[in-house]
Amino acid sequence: MNSITTSRSATRRLPLLASAALALIVSACSSGPRPLPSGQHIGEPVATRDVLPLATVDADPAKYFEQTLLVEATVTNVCAKMGCWMQVEDQGHQAMVRWEAGCGGQYKFPTEAIGKRVLIQGSFYPKEISEADAQHLESESNGKPIARVGYEMNASGVIVVGS
Repeated sequence: MNSITTSRSATRRLPLLASAALALIVSACSSGPRPLPSGQHIGEPVATRDVLPLATVDADPAKYFEQTLLVEATVTNVCAKMGCWMQVEDQGHQAMVRWEAGCGGQYKFPTEAIGKRVLIQGSFYPKEISEADAQHLESESNGKPIARVGYEMNASGVIVVGS
């Protein structure tokens, strides 16, 4: 084969190689966080990012400290008095969720969210609740127990999915 034939053959392959490279780039750019689901939005705007099941976060919690996360779980309990906290669960993993602004702020977790899936934007950290605080929370929990040791999320925004 002479150099002219080799050059023509390579020239014919360039469009195919360019098309393949472009397809790889487009697929890499389009694979990212999925759009947020529709539902009742409470709090600050929720940024589109990868959604992490609570069970995944709780399986290796230290990996997720000091970050803003978007965590998915099911609501199991909500403060019956002021809506200032909720408990969530995912595959046996549980966490307490409170608003970053604290109790009595402008946002409330709705009691109608119990049993529904939620996306929680916030930070995740270990938390130990004093006996006095736990008893106070239990007085607002419709008789459900409050864990004294576990994990908590400080929420800035929440989506109650499908509401």
